[in-house]
Amino acid sequence: MVSAGGNGSMRIVALVVFVLFGDAASAQFAARPTITVTGLGAKATESDYVPNVVKSENGLASFEALKAQAVAARTFAYYKMQTAGTIADGTSDQVYTGNGQPPRQIHLDAAAATEGEILWVRDNIGAQSDVLLASFYVAGSIPTGPFDFENPGFISEPGDSDPTNTQKWVTFPYANGQFGGNNPGTPLGFIGTPSNPNWPNRGAMSQNGGDYLSDNSLNYLDILKYYYGADIQVRTATTAGTGVTFGRKVLTSFDDYGSGRPSDGTITGHEGVFNRSPTFSSSTTANLAGSDAVRDSTTSQSGSSSQRIDIVYDEASGEDFLLRHVAGARYSDYDGSSNVASQVANVQFESIGSVGFWLKTVDPGLEVSIALDDPTTGDRGVRRSVIADGEWHEYKWQLDIDTQWEAWAGGGNGQIDGVNVSLDSIQLFGSSDATVYLDTVFWDPTDTFDQRSVGDFNSDGMVDAADYTVWRDNFLAFGTDNAANANGDTIVTEADYDIWAANYGTTTGVTSLAVPEPAAAVMAALAIAASFRRRR
Repeated sequence: MVSAGGNGSMRIVALVVFVLFGDAASAQFAARPTITVTGLGAKATESDYVPNVVKSENGLASFEALKAQAVAARTFAYYKMQTAGTIADGTSDQVYTGNGQPPRQIHLDAAAATEGEILWVRDNIGAQSDVLLASFYVAGSIPTGPFDFENPGFISEPGDSDPTNTQKWVTFPYANGQFGGNNPGTPLGFIGTPSNPNWPNRGAMSQNGGDYLSDNSLNYLDILKYYYGADIQVRTATTAGTGVTFGRKVLTSFDDYGSGRPSDGTITGHEGVFNRSPTFSSSTTANLAGSDAVRDSTTSQSGSSSQRIDIVYDEASGEDFLLRHVAGARYSDYDGSSNVASQVANVQFESIGSVGFWLKTVDPGLEVSIALDDPTTGDRGVRRSVIADGEWHEYKWQLDIDTQWEAWAGGGNGQIDGVNVSLDSIQLFGSSDATVYLDTVFWDPTDTFDQRSVGDFNSDGMVDAADYTVWRDNFLAFGTDNAANANGDTIVTEADYDIWAANYGTTTGVTSLAVPEPAAAVMAALAIAASFRRRR
């Protein structure tokens, strides 16, 4: 492998790559709590090893390039641990100690943002197996532009400065349309052929090129796909039985990022995997022509920006609408097909915990859901009523609670049963114009189901009149741990009542449940509750 560190050092190492089979293949994606560095011992993977490699290898790059570097460094360390049991600290593998200085916050953030993420590709010719990449990277030449999102072409030209003489190892499988066996990889490893590909060798990423793409608002998934190929995939390592626990992962934030360079005020931003118009999907109904989605810096749930979705509804249609806002990296299409809203275009994560996002709107009458690839079928979260009070609210679905899911497309069965899942889309339903702000799309593997979040204040598995009594008795009581605090803020208010009312008559699927009350009883309970609210 050839690579340059953040201090400009260069290395050239001959490395022959072999495909992994059998038990080795099944173990290659297991999460590793530590990486064994030759002569230094075991280092904590996520809090120590990865951020130090990011700092040492490409520490002055901008944020999305640092995230791409983190994924490549983690993947290469996994590969070395799988094939050799240890990894060298230095130019023979990748640099861990570097200049001896600790990682800066931006390096820690890049590692944390991509926690557990590794690169793989599907062998669809020979062994028909999933293969961990040997994720080569080099310094490469310094691109001078210009850059076009839709047609990136070859961003490095013959006249660009190549101070480390490493551009010769860089590959452009996306620009060349190379995928599957047609991606021969980089000469740093054994070069395969279409009939006998060397699957771990999918090419070499340019660190300078990745930095250039990051500066041009490209996100890390697309940087990785630009250099390793449109068909490479990103997944979180499997934690079951490893003792490893990953934290909450933001899948898209819409934020601005400084370059991370000293004394450099460069600001870049992106829309992550929600970079397409909400009318891109043919599932979005025809009565929403003219609707759009753009980054907006005037409001955010966290960070600097959100995405504003402007829904333009044709009232003459007389039909409710479905807006399917699809997710997917830009550079995931190959073989003449569009892979947006598929696993190859999105981060694949374990089907534990919860998945969701934050919304804000003042326009009433909307419902929202999230759809997942599971992994080849389509399941969708049950619809949630969107609260139209102009405040940010979290909407989430527990991956292991069957009653929070419904069959949607591609043979979905109304439950999440894949080991790994990925985003398909966020879906909005309604029958009028609306403006909705979207922010902080997330997966939280540590999240356990809080029955208060759907108005089940007495945790009996049913949202019913008994839960209203709990809310009434705790109205205006303080405390995030209060039994009637559904939205997790500091006080029990009418917002918590609204969550109860929106879910009245539903079950949580957590306990053995009685038959729901008849419709007349439901209406009576709601009437009493509304009367109580007016008196207060």
